[in-house]
Amino acid sequence: MRPIHAILPAIVGALVGCRSETDIVSFVPVIAVQPAALDYGEVVSGDATPSLDVLVANLGRADLIADLTLEGEDAAAFSVPEEALHLELPPDGSVVIPVTFAPTDLRPYAGVLAVTNNDVKQAVVPVPLSGIGRVPYAPDIAIEPTDTLDLGTVAVGEDETGFFQVRNLGDADLVLGTITQSGAGAFHLDQDYSGVVIAPGQARPVVLTYTPFQAGGDSGAVHIPSNDPDEPLVDVTLLANGGGTFAYPEAVIDCPGQVDLAGPIDVPLDGSASTDPGGQALTWDWSIARRPSAADQAATPDPTDTPATTVRLDAAGTWEVQLVVTNEDGVPSVPTKCVIDAVPLDDLHVELSWGGPTSDLDLHLADGTSGLFEVPGDTSFCNPNPDWGTAGQSADDPRLDLDDDEGFGPENINVPAPAKGAYAVRVHLFDDVDDGAVTARVTVFTYGTAVWSGSQVMRRNEVWEVGQVNWPDGTFGVGSEPLWNAGGTRSCE
Repeated sequence: MRPIHAILPAIVGALVGCRSETDIVSFVPVIAVQPAALDYGEVVSGDATPSLDVLVANLGRADLIADLTLEGEDAAAFSVPEEALHLELPPDGSVVIPVTFAPTDLRPYAGVLAVTNNDVKQAVVPVPLSGIGRVPYAPDIAIEPTDTLDLGTVAVGEDETGFFQVRNLGDADLVLGTITQSGAGAFHLDQDYSGVVIAPGQARPVVLTYTPFQAGGDSGAVHIPSNDPDEPLVDVTLLANGGGTFAYPEAVIDCPGQVDLAGPIDVPLDGSASTDPGGQALTWDWSIARRPSAADQAATPDPTDTPATTVRLDAAGTWEVQLVVTNEDGVPSVPTKCVIDAVPLDDLHVELSWGGPTSDLDLHLADGTSGLFEVPGDTSFCNPNPDWGTAGQSADDPRLDLDDDEGFGPENINVPAPAKGAYAVRVHLFDDVDDGAVTARVTVFTYGTAVWSGSQVMRRNEVWEVGQVNWPDGTFGVGSEPLWNAGGTRSCE
């Protein structure tokens, strides 16, 4: 790019060409300002303030006197050098003025740079200023290439696949929320993208397939919530066969929204309010679209094909239960999701899961300095509900609510109201059976919130010193001790 001083003659020359011959020969000032507006785009609050240049030129034959002021409610976010607030330009004179933008909040900004001068034909030249303030270290969602996906012309019985990309233009992880659809049930996502994390500068393709069930056009939308602070929800429009408003069945779930988790809980769900616009009979298809990593990954709603079902929640976190209803003509609804937040009821809740289908891992929670399998200080499968703290008082006693010895987990230990102290979290790979090395994952919840989650590759009889829960602070200190072999210690002493 050529420097500004190199292109000034060309700009001034072009501006002269735009004026009438009468203006040029008259002994009056003639003002010209370029560009007509300044748009700063997105600017991170607190970063080095960007500046854009404004050229003020005198195309007349008398001195130009001008005063610059910043106007509008957001005027304080913009600034010009103090020496540029008052200008005196001789004929053919010009000056380049940097205008800076320094947002302080997360929102759009607008202002005006007003150039008041002695050109009688343009006494005031307004230059609109605009920009968007963005907080530092925040995600920034963008849909590429556009926010409309048109899958073209597709015959009934055929299908067509397309995709769009969700990109993170920000400088912190973009976390997608519960992805939902509306409109035509002929559009279906190839997978559930809820909970996907997109690193700064990265993108994730979202793939859809269109299978028309009627000869007319279809339209719909994908709704994508995220942790983007200024665009918490973006919609992508779906079109095919020219678009249309065909009436599809609608799945409706009576959803509890949140449940208290104190060990595994069976949650009933009712989809009997689902409807078909033509009054046709419906069939039901229940599934689990998303579950916490510590949950039993193979579990399904029971039953899957009736108006009402039951879902067993065995881990804390976010669950998405999905229902699709289909009418007698084979026309489906879009998936409706029931999002359930399973919140630990007990003040301390520790979960273990692992990546092996046959191996047996055990979760341990120890009081103070108690070692592996020491009774009563170490809670485990052979000491599932010891009496800790005040004798006879159950609120400060741990309990092993779930012990899984046939692969994957989960296991969890809970304490309703722990006594003051430190509690060691351990994992013992009791038997790998046919799995070999296994990846164990532990999540620690205090006061209903996940405060730490981590994983470790383990082998038979190894012990992972996960870390220490500090009470009543509810904090977690990650262990630094290397894996060690439990030797012959494989049960309570």
